[in-house]
Amino acid sequence: MRETLLLILVLAPAGAARAQTAPQVMGTSENRVLWIFPNYKTVDEANSLARIGAGDKLEIAAKDSFDPYAFPIAGMFAGASQLENQYPSWGRGWRGYEKRALASFADQTISNAMTEAAFPILLSQDPRYFRMGRGPIPERAWYAVTRVFVTRDDDGSAQFNYSEFGGNAAMAAAGLAYYPRQDANAGNVAVRFGSQVIFDMLAGIGKEFWPDLKHWLVGG
Repeated sequence: MRETLLLILVLAPAGAARAQTAPQVMGTSENRVLWIFPNYKTVDEANSLARIGAGDKLEIAAKDSFDPYAFPIAGMFAGASQLENQYPSWGRGWRGYEKRALASFADQTISNAMTEAAFPILLSQDPRYFRMGRGPIPERAWYAVTRVFVTRDDDGSAQFNYSEFGGNAAMAAAGLAYYPRQDANAGNVAVRFGSQVIFDMLAGIGKEFWPDLKHWLVGG
C-alpha cells in the first residue's frame, strides 16, 4: 500500500508537467486580439503541435467563425459600411444595416471556412499562424505581414499560401449570391478579395504583438 502511494506521488507531478507542456493544436478564447477578435489559429512557434489533421482545421474554422464575438464584429464592420453608404441600394435605415451585417457575417464565415479548412485540407497546408514571440520588432513585423504569402504544408515545409488567396477568392465570388444585383460585377469581387487579404495581413500584426501589448497593459 505504501509503495503504491509513493508511486502515485512520484508519477502525479510528472503527469501534470506533461499536461502543462502539451503542444498547442490551436489557440483558445483567451487568445482573442484586443480581447475581441477570435484568434484560434494562432499558436506559439516554440510550443505547437507539428502536424494537425483535417478535423483540427475544421475546428479552427468553426471556432473562429462562431465565437460569441464573431457576431458583434460583423455588426461593427456593417456599421462602417453603413456610414460609408456602401451598396446604396440597401439604404441607410435599419433594414439596410441588417443586410450589411448579414453580408459581413457571411463574408467572414466563408473566408474562415475556405482559408482555414477547405483549402488547407485539399492542399495539405497548415492554416495556423505560428507566432515568433521573440526577436527584433522589425523582423517580427515583417514575418507577420508576409504570412499571407507564406505558409507551411502539413510536413512543415514553407510554401506559397495558396489557401489564403484561393480561399478568399472563393469568398469574394460567393458574395455574388447575397450582395445587391447591381453590384455583382468583377470590380466589386476584386475589392472584396483585396480588402480581405489586406485585413488578414494587418491581422498578422495583431496576432504577433497582441500578447506583448496585453502583458504590458495588464501584466498577463
